[in-house]
Amino acid sequence: MQQLADFGIFFYVLPFMLIFALVFAILQKSKVLGDAEKSKGINAVISLAVALLALQFDAVPFFFQILFPKLGIALSIILAAMILVGLFVDFNDSSGKRTGASLILFSVGGILFIIILLQSFNDYSWWVGSWWQMNISAIVAGIILIVFIAVVINSGSTEKTPLPYRPYPAP
Repeated sequence: MQQLADFGIFFYVLPFMLIFALVFAILQKSKVLGDAEKSKGINAVISLAVALLALQFDAVPFFFQILFPKLGIALSIILAAMILVGLFVDFNDSSGKRTGASLILFSVGGILFIIILLQSFNDYSWWVGSWWQMNISAIVAGIILIVFIAVVINSGSTEKTPLPYRPYPAP
């Protein structure tokens, strides 16, 4: 492993491949430049340019060095939780719909993602500052409010309700 690190595989090659693959997949899926088959070459050139420009300075490799070890720990926690919960709970009911256990594990995964992201930013020098310390409670409250509103909006019945009674015809 040390020999691969000495060659720069972890610092340059893997981040380049990851950024290239993500940008290429997004361009292919979104079809921003037209048909995916016809614009494959243009998408590859754009992806290559973005990946090389992202590695021009050492910010991206350093961020990946901070982020991915913590991501591995979080994935291990989620996997262990899925195994333990899977012993006792079925993730799909008889009709194929997701149960509450899968929603809970999805929520745990989302919370772990946020914690890892915040911890990774905390290890990054530009994230630390007094503005964040003074406003973090307002930011968290705003996020909780947005999530609550989204849950309330999406929790309504999917049945079609009849239009209200109108004594006069609509114009």
